[in-house]
Amino acid sequence: MSVGWNIMEERFWKDSKISGVISNLKPRLSYGVNGNVNGIGNFDVYGAYSQVGAKTYGGSTAFYNSGLVNTGLRWEQSQSFEAGLDIGFLNNRLSFIFDYYNRTTKDLLTKQALPGYTGFTEIMTNMGTLRNYGFEMEVRANILNNPKGLTWDVTANLSSVANKIVKLPYNGNPNNRVGGYEVATGRKKADGTDETKWIAGRQEGGKLGELVAYKQNHIFKDWDDVKKYANNRIDEVANLYGPGLAAQYAGKEGWQPIEPGDVCWEDINGDGVINGYDRQVVGNIFPKVTGGFSTTLGYKNLSLYARFDYALGHTIYNDLAARSLGQYQGSFNIIKEVKKTWSETNTDTDLPAFYYADQLSKKNITRSNNGLTAIDNNSSRFYEKGDYLALRELTLNYNLPKTWISKVGMTDASVYVTGQNLFYITGYTGVSPEPAVDTTYGRGIDNGRYPTPRTVLFGLSVTF
Repeated sequence: MSVGWNIMEERFWKDSKISGVISNLKPRLSYGVNGNVNGIGNFDVYGAYSQVGAKTYGGSTAFYNSGLVNTGLRWEQSQSFEAGLDIGFLNNRLSFIFDYYNRTTKDLLTKQALPGYTGFTEIMTNMGTLRNYGFEMEVRANILNNPKGLTWDVTANLSSVANKIVKLPYNGNPNNRVGGYEVATGRKKADGTDETKWIAGRQEGGKLGELVAYKQNHIFKDWDDVKKYANNRIDEVANLYGPGLAAQYAGKEGWQPIEPGDVCWEDINGDGVINGYDRQVVGNIFPKVTGGFSTTLGYKNLSLYARFDYALGHTIYNDLAARSLGQYQGSFNIIKEVKKTWSETNTDTDLPAFYYADQLSKKNITRSNNGLTAIDNNSSRFYEKGDYLALRELTLNYNLPKTWISKVGMTDASVYVTGQNLFYITGYTGVSPEPAVDTTYGRGIDNGRYPTPRTVLFGLSVTF
């Protein structure tokens, strides 16, 4: 249901002086409940059976239970509240639309991972309650309006969104947490032990899409730098030791020294040991702000149209760059950034020394993933901001004069040239800075995506 009030239609408004400036004013409220069942597959409710490959039982085809039964599945239910305001000025030559929305989805349809001893990998459940909320704005401006001369129109929009996990099924964990990582906070408890917290995963009060990594502080420039920051350090992730511990670890099987060119990792709890407790949130796969703007500039029969869009606040794991510089398989082509890796003549850099098979050496890049493609637990150096501004379309159009086309029976005719996806303005070093929300290896990972094609079109539009 919704309600709105066209205030400018009221007599008291029409009689007021402000009506000559504000030509449209409409506050709006709406509330509704929608159901969604799209997330339920064909066999999620009643389970499924599958054939046991080429194996048989007593000469007959064998089947096994491959999908768990969950007859308690319910539709998702989204409760949406919106409050908005439409306002226009100067005969609506300048107009704004503002909206705030708050959408709470209950009985969220989610696949829940199961431990291996159950014999199943996952089960579809109604996982809890998720809230999405944010602000949207649109502005339209007719800046110039001379039918016989120059015209100029501009439109822009902006949308911000945030999410919060409100409720999860009870499981005995704090905040009914599912998954995630226990890490150090950098503070001490009253008894002197390290305080810890849980990040990422799913937990009440948490967010979706958080990315977790080991924070790279800098690259060790030389031995003095190593001794200053890691003289007595142990890296349990890669089995590395500082020079002050050489007497204890040198020659020990599976251990290597921390050397110039290696990464100086952030030791969150300051205990001199780099391990899983020293991970932290380094970004989120979802943009905080998205939007776009367009402009049309016209002069007589000639017009120029441009459309841009942008996204801000999302982070992408550049697995392609990490895999190339880490040479996980030793057979990848090397990207040009290898020239920027640490060497004795290039000590001021943010890229570690180049090793064959990083996962078998210092783990300066892959860390605890051992060369596997994964969204979390890598070096923070390869998590990049994906902020961008893209020119999606640029069109130059010329309407042929009526005196020309009327002679051949045409009522309208125009020629145009259009460029699509012409460029990005971005700091991201991969092929595309757009959010990687769905890839083969999971959300947030750029493991070598096809670039958006740049297209130029020439056209003729004719009406008889």
